[in-house]
Amino acid sequence: MTFSTKHAMRYVVLAAALATLGGCATPQQQQQQLQQQQLIAAKIQQMRAQQEAASQPGQIGVLMDTNQDGSVTVAGIAPGTDAAESGDLKVGDRITAVAEEGAEPESLTGKSFLQTVGLIRGAPGSQVRLIVTEGDSSREVSLTRAELSEQQAQALAKIKQAKAEEQVEGLAIEDNSGEYLSPYTSDGVTAEWVNKAINAKMGSAAGSAVGAAAGAYAGRKALESVPGGSLIGSFFGGMAGSKAGQNVGRDAAIEASGGWDYIRQTSDLSFRSLNDMARWMTTVHGQKSNFQEVLNATLQVYPELQPALASAR
Repeated sequence: MTFSTKHAMRYVVLAAALATLGGCATPQQQQQQLQQQQLIAAKIQQMRAQQEAASQPGQIGVLMDTNQDGSVTVAGIAPGTDAAESGDLKVGDRITAVAEEGAEPESLTGKSFLQTVGLIRGAPGSQVRLIVTEGDSSREVSLTRAELSEQQAQALAKIKQAKAEEQVEGLAIEDNSGEYLSPYTSDGVTAEWVNKAINAKMGSAAGSAVGAAAGAYAGRKALESVPGGSLIGSFFGGMAGSKAGQNVGRDAAIEASGGWDYIRQTSDLSFRSLNDMARWMTTVHGQKSNFQEVLNATLQVYPELQPALASAR
């Protein structure tokens, strides 16, 4: 099991809860609680050690894909690194074990990706040995770790982005026949309907608590025009008003974007599902500087996109 910062926080909360209960626990229960707290502390320490190892500056300059058994496959190699210049490592090679110079190789079976990175990284100038399999044969590759230059890091980032885009290829329909219209066009620029929404400040409103409160208020005001509407709003504690506010806010966003006809007219990409839309947007355009602004404006028109984005990231 890989222990992330989220896991660590859960353990800290659990430890605090146990400590609180300690005052009314029996001696046996207190002993068990102490043991659990010690276990939690050990897990957190282990996680920190793994993170420190994985953040060592010395790298071999390869992009790795993880396999189910813990091994990794070389997906790309940065130019100018020892891995590239030696020619001993190739894209598609599978790394199954790692060793420091003079030590026995440590199998990657059952290792998390963080643990694997921690084994491969190290001090710049140090040697690392990789056990590499290709088909039924295996070989040992010795490489010198080094700090990556900015150009090398950018080269790996481009390879990673290209591979990620391959995985979402085909999700976007190349016309506006899909149910959900793309905020980006096929040439990679922001669709005109999104630009109109951004210029109308709809995106900034979506990304703030003020925008949500305004939507709920608009909903309550809309209900006031319905017989018994104010009574409904007070009876449900604002729940109905909030829902109506979302609808009013969405209608306002569509109007600010030029209306449905304009949105469809200026969209040349669309999606069959919100999950497809979320995966494609975050993968293809998620690194753009204005992505959050575009996303906020899009969420005003498609508020139901939010859960899909949470699972896509």
